[in-house]
Amino acid sequence: MKAASSLALGLFVVGCTDPVVPDDTMPMSGPMARVRVAHLSPDAPAVDFCISADGSGEWAGPVMGANGGPLGLSYTQVTKYLDVGATKYNVRLVAPASSDCSSGLVPDFTNLPALPEGVTATIAATGNLMHGGAAQFTLRAYIDDPTIVAGKARLRFIHASPGTPNVDVGVGGGVLFTPVFNGIGYGTDSYITSDPMTNLEISARATGTTADVLAIKPATLAADSSATAFAIGEIGNAAAPLKVLLCKDSGPPHMLFTECNVVGGAPERSHVRVAHLSPDAPAVDVCLARSGSDMWQGPLLGKLGAMSGLAYSKITKYIELPVTAYDARIVLAGAMDCNSPPVPDTVGIALAPGLVATVAAIGILDNTGLAAHDPGFRLKVFADDNSVSAGKAKLRFIHASPATPAVDVGLGSGTSFTNIFNDVAFANVATNQPMNDRGYIETGSFTSPVSARVADTTSDALTVHVSLSTGSIATAFAIGGKTGSHVNPLRVLLCSDNAPALGLLTQCTAL
Repeated sequence: MKAASSLALGLFVVGCTDPVVPDDTMPMSGPMARVRVAHLSPDAPAVDFCISADGSGEWAGPVMGANGGPLGLSYTQVTKYLDVGATKYNVRLVAPASSDCSSGLVPDFTNLPALPEGVTATIAATGNLMHGGAAQFTLRAYIDDPTIVAGKARLRFIHASPGTPNVDVGVGGGVLFTPVFNGIGYGTDSYITSDPMTNLEISARATGTTADVLAIKPATLAADSSATAFAIGEIGNAAAPLKVLLCKDSGPPHMLFTECNVVGGAPERSHVRVAHLSPDAPAVDVCLARSGSDMWQGPLLGKLGAMSGLAYSKITKYIELPVTAYDARIVLAGAMDCNSPPVPDTVGIALAPGLVATVAAIGILDNTGLAAHDPGFRLKVFADDNSVSAGKAKLRFIHASPATPAVDVGLGSGTSFTNIFNDVAFANVATNQPMNDRGYIETGSFTSPVSARVADTTSDALTVHVSLSTGSIATAFAIGGKTGSHVNPLRVLLCSDNAPALGLLTQCTAL
């Protein structure tokens, strides 16, 4: 088979000590290209591969075995770049450790494009071998761009996850998601050039949705580097779940392979809402930054389309935020950026995985005159409950009325008053039994007067009628009441915490 061995030498100069098939009759010359092969099919076994110049009828290989890789190429592995002659090739997949190219595992691939002189390319095995449907097993060719931009990082995204819809990929997540790649369909790719990234989060979501399905954390892209992120695996496939195969295109190879790592997982998110409970503050918006970074994102409500911001007594719906520690900055509604805060920032708000919380703006802005002793404006975080026992309901009381002393809150009024939430001070929830550590009492459904009175007194300061249905979770906020002001007097704001949102707002009623 002199023709076959000569063809092998002419096509592959792999940078090893020995050529694929030693032969001294074929010179190492002519137009060349560079190619690597990626195994991205989640249900295909390990393979080796042979190549043939289109129309020649002669096969060279198996390439992996001939270069010291008897185990072939397994799922998530990518070969290093190989030098090849610039021409059109057919590819035959064979079993690892095959002694020749005579027994293909699947029909040969004869529809790959010709490789022009000087091109760099990735040939990827994608799709499903056993149940491909619209994502049938095939080889796809991607033209690589090896350009390194001084001081910059280059990242390419290739969508190779069968069954996954078009995706957007960006920095951050949840409401802080900033798209980088938009609408990338299965089998397609896109490049970006950016500033270096350090310790960030990269998230992916179905195009047109706001829920992240995959996150890489921490993500770092160094200056003067190039990388490819392959979306691989399948949603709902326990053996090959949706992941990212991140490959260092510009780095040195590891033996026969490009250095790649399988990264990413289910996003870690907190669910947070913002409450405006400061009786003398105007409508506001909020900006967030990773603690200590001074890289502000927002104003968030404006970003969500609410340019009028958040007015007094309004509470946003819960929004998703990546898990980290944040600095929060209040800005006036309608602000176009985060540069002019009217009050000092609140720093070091730590959000844990799965946390559900209310971040409340409480206290007063102007504490001159009669309000000199009222508590000043600040943000306070209250951890919330988001589950309730079958047949039960939950109720919590939060004291957010700056001019009101500690109160007792209970069912009934006057002589029929039964104290439930005992001695609750401003900016606090009740901690007495049977409250849980977040201030909730779990009870049956009820309809009853609810009264508040100064702690340890017998005179009702406020009575409202509350109806709580089975399965509901509610928070009653005492709001208003700045000393010396008749604007925004003491009231109760009753919010249905687990009811569907009304646009961007939690369902709340001022009683």
